[in-house]
Amino acid sequence: MDLNQPMDYSKLNAVELNAISISHQNMGKPKDEAFDSSFPYTTESILALAEQFIDYPAEYLGGLKILRDELITINKHLLQMAPKPPSLAPEETAAMLSNDELIDGLLKHSLVISLVSTFSYFQEVVAMRINIIENGAVEGVNHGTLN
Repeated sequence: MDLNQPMDYSKLNAVELNAISISHQNMGKPKDEAFDSSFPYTTESILALAEQFIDYPAEYLGGLKILRDELITINKHLLQMAPKPPSLAPEETAAMLSNDELIDGLLKHSLVISLVSTFSYFQEVVAMRINIIENGAVEGVNHGTLN
């Protein structure tokens, strides 16, 4: 595929087109700017679920630790599943792949990045709850100064 030729997105559905569009917008953002998920409704659903674990009962600490470990493992393997370009030079990669292969790679990459980012937040919420349970820390409470 020649990089100077427009890509053919005609085989994609609306969700796939939106995912590629959001992924492209993310590429142009400065590193300190917030990442937008390529699958925003799925991401928001998972984030809403994650928020339920902020006050999860302390008697389920063992389950929380397993969930944290599962989320870490899922992210590790998702990152390993991300498509790797045959070359780091965009021109060489484009020359080796067809239009459909390039688009498939873009979609898979946007999916992996969105899921890893979302599951990382979920894992952070669970880890925060574990810390609160294990250390008796209550956020937002001022315990005074130490002398």
